[in-house]
Amino acid sequence: MPAFPVRFKQWPRPWRVLAWSIAGVYAAYLLAGNLFLNTPLFDRVTNHKPQKFVMRTGPAITLLPGHVIAWNVHMRGHVNHTAYVLHAERASARLALWPLFRREVRVPRLQATGVSAEVTRVEDVVPPPPRGNQGWTLRFDAIHTDSIQHARFGKLLIIGKGSGTVGFRKQLRGGPSELYDSQVSFADASASYDGVQLLDAMKVEARFGYPWHYRDQAPGIAKFEIIHGALKVDARSHGIRVDTDARTLAVSSSPSTGQLQADITLSGGTLQPGSRAVWRVPLQAGAGAPDRGTLALQMDAAQDIRLQARLPAREDTGASLDADLRIGGREIPFREPAQLIERTSGRVQGEWTFTSLNWIPALFLRKPWLQLDGGGTVRADLQLQQGELAAGSTVDIPEAAASAEVAGVRMAGTASAHGELKPGTPTRAVLDVRVPRFNARAGGDKGDTLFDGRDLALQLSGDGRLREFRKDMRARLRFNNATIPDLTAYNRYLGKEQVRLLGGTGTLTGDVELDTDGRVGHGTATLLGSGARMRVAGLDLLGNAQVDATLRRGDFKQRYFDLSGTSVQLRNVQVGQQDRKAPWEGRVQFKQGRIDAQAPFRVDANADLTMSDAGPLLAVFAERGDYPRWVLSLLDAGQVNASTRLRWQAGHIVLDGLQAENERLSLRARLDLLDQNKRGDLYLRWGLLGAGIELDGKQRQWHLAGAREWFDGRPALLPADAGPGAAD
Repeated sequence: MPAFPVRFKQWPRPWRVLAWSIAGVYAAYLLAGNLFLNTPLFDRVTNHKPQKFVMRTGPAITLLPGHVIAWNVHMRGHVNHTAYVLHAERASARLALWPLFRREVRVPRLQATGVSAEVTRVEDVVPPPPRGNQGWTLRFDAIHTDSIQHARFGKLLIIGKGSGTVGFRKQLRGGPSELYDSQVSFADASASYDGVQLLDAMKVEARFGYPWHYRDQAPGIAKFEIIHGALKVDARSHGIRVDTDARTLAVSSSPSTGQLQADITLSGGTLQPGSRAVWRVPLQAGAGAPDRGTLALQMDAAQDIRLQARLPAREDTGASLDADLRIGGREIPFREPAQLIERTSGRVQGEWTFTSLNWIPALFLRKPWLQLDGGGTVRADLQLQQGELAAGSTVDIPEAAASAEVAGVRMAGTASAHGELKPGTPTRAVLDVRVPRFNARAGGDKGDTLFDGRDLALQLSGDGRLREFRKDMRARLRFNNATIPDLTAYNRYLGKEQVRLLGGTGTLTGDVELDTDGRVGHGTATLLGSGARMRVAGLDLLGNAQVDATLRRGDFKQRYFDLSGTSVQLRNVQVGQQDRKAPWEGRVQFKQGRIDAQAPFRVDANADLTMSDAGPLLAVFAERGDYPRWVLSLLDAGQVNASTRLRWQAGHIVLDGLQAENERLSLRARLDLLDQNKRGDLYLRWGLLGAGIELDGKQRQWHLAGAREWFDGRPALLPADAGPGAAD
């Protein structure tokens, strides 16, 4: 038989020309196509927008028009906050040529080996193009592989032997897209989350797809609302180990054996009837991660979605859980997952030992003025109705270290707490905290002890609706007859030199109401001092004292508070070395008073004074022996009732307009006590006799003639509008 070259020469000339032409075109295609695939020209064509899409390959070859084989294929895309990376060790694809004339790049089939995929959320954002219909269309009918090595979705990593077929159609430049019916499966795979091994010996079958649509119709996670798909999982579960004893929460896995089985079907964002998942996972949790038992989680979808969780109680574990919840309907609101809570009803009962309980007061309070320090056990019985806690829900804490800081006083002790949701419209949440023994210090743990007490009661109450918990929450703190070991600890509240406590003991009873920020809105306190020794304006006093303080809600924004009704009473008082027939007594009643808590701190008040005699006031202005003999007779003039205006700032006390009148006595005074200095004016009248004293430090000037006119001519120490009722 003649050789082909001989036979070729026998062909008609037109056939030979055609053959040579075809051979030339094919040779040109081989040369041009392979040069294009293996030179930088390919990168320039495919990667002209590297911020959105990059494709790189190793060696590539094309032998037939429309068919390409490439090795080490790497693609990266970025849309909004989502970045995806696809890699294949080898890919073989066939390109349909005729659709190119319709501005469509169609790949009927792409076969890949050694495939891996990663989809992650990143901080950088690449905005998608606006909706349009002018771009080319990419169509991949079937991308198939029998060798998926791993797939990563955020922190979830699946490694194993996988296979799958995926098809899609996408119009570029803001056009619509469609995901054809696709499937992916794994056999003998493992799964981990954020580096913690969760599952192994895992079999996965997944089917999914979504219809032709524009991106703005279902952006991001909203695509789950149009996806139709099914997922089947059968895997062996590792145990979960959560150690809360470390500085940061340490989560790891343990070699315990559990089980995960799931068969879930989703269509149009709605779970289909019969969808079910069961996960039994051994659990170690808490300080040192002790063994808590096996936690069983189950989800079933019928007419509604039912969620169940159970952790059987075991001796000495301090852990149990029994939850049975129903979510009305089967629709999953992927755009607003919190809407699931509004559809949830059921009951949760359990007990758990926490290393920190501060999350409990954080539910009620905007600022952490109440803290549950350290760990403790929480027992809960919660009933949910349409996403809200229902009346009868309770929470109990048998024992926990507690501290509360109110008005700069830190009270601490070991507490128990009971929380309950009371019936009403709306329901009321109440948390009762009881502290059998407590200690109160000024300015923190290392401050002076102000008082020690028993049976401190703190009650938090407010709107029982979850979203309203902290908006109108109020607190009431009460204690009775707390012991004050040393009254000198209260000097920090009295300024500097003019009023000083030198000793004595006492008791304190308090009842205050606070807002969610820990600010006192209304309260009363009674301080009883026994054997109180004090120095007032240079006078040494020894006796018993009672302070009945009343604080009414003021203006929190301007920090004004009303102390009208507060009184101070002194009994059985010995004044210095005075030789008295009977102990002195006195009382100050604040008719009107206001605290301005803004810097500088200031108290303005109008007060009534009741004194068994005027002796201590006279002693401020002069020594007993310096007064005329008739003035000393005033000490026997009986009870003195007076009124005055008062201003008190740190280290500075001013009394102005002090006056007392009766048939025998007329007394008027103004007094300015600043640090260790004192100045003021005093006018006395007894019958026809009168006298005035001008005091400036240790200097005294007597005015015997025209004493009343002299006093009236002296300047006031406080302006006329300085009272508590003055306009701001």
